[in-house]
Amino acid sequence: MQVDKQALLKEFRTRLGDELATMARIAQEAAAAASHEENKPENDKDMRSTEASYIARGQAERARELERSLALLGSIHVRAFAPGDGIAATALVTLVHRGAKLVCFVLPAAGGQRVKVGGTEVQVVTPTSPLGAALMGLSEGDEAEVPTPQGTKVYEVESVA
Repeated sequence: MQVDKQALLKEFRTRLGDELATMARIAQEAAAAASHEENKPENDKDMRSTEASYIARGQAERARELERSLALLGSIHVRAFAPGDGIAATALVTLVHRGAKLVCFVLPAAGGQRVKVGGTEVQVVTPTSPLGAALMGLSEGDEAEVPTPQGTKVYEVESVA
C-alpha cells in the first residue's frame, strides 16, 4: 500500500488541533461554571463547587496534554524505511491477525486516532501502547505477541514502510 506519510501526519495534526480547540473551549466553560453563582454551596455538605472545579481541572489538563502532543507531532521527522529495517517512529506497518489486516502508523502521540486513506483505515499506535511496544524493532516477517485481557494476540508483520 502506497501512502504519503507526510500527508497522513498532517491529517493527524489537524485532528489533534481540532480536538484541542474544542477541549480549550470546554475547559474555559468548565472553569466559568466552577465559580458560577449556581454552584455556590448552600451548606457545608454541598459539594457542587468542588466537583465543578475538579471537572475544570481535568478539562484543562486534557487541553495541555493535547498541546504537548500537537507540539511533538509538529517536530517529528518522517523517516523512509528500507526492506529489513526495524519498526520505529513514523513507520507505516501492515499487520495480519487471523487473516485480517491492520495498518498502523507508529507515532509518539495521537494514539488510537484513525483515518481512511484510499479505502484503508490507518490507526496511530504509540510505542508505549501494548501493540506499539511489541512492534518496536521488529521487521517484515516477524511476529508480535501482544497480551490482551482476552489472551495473547499474535500479529505477523507483513510490511514496514
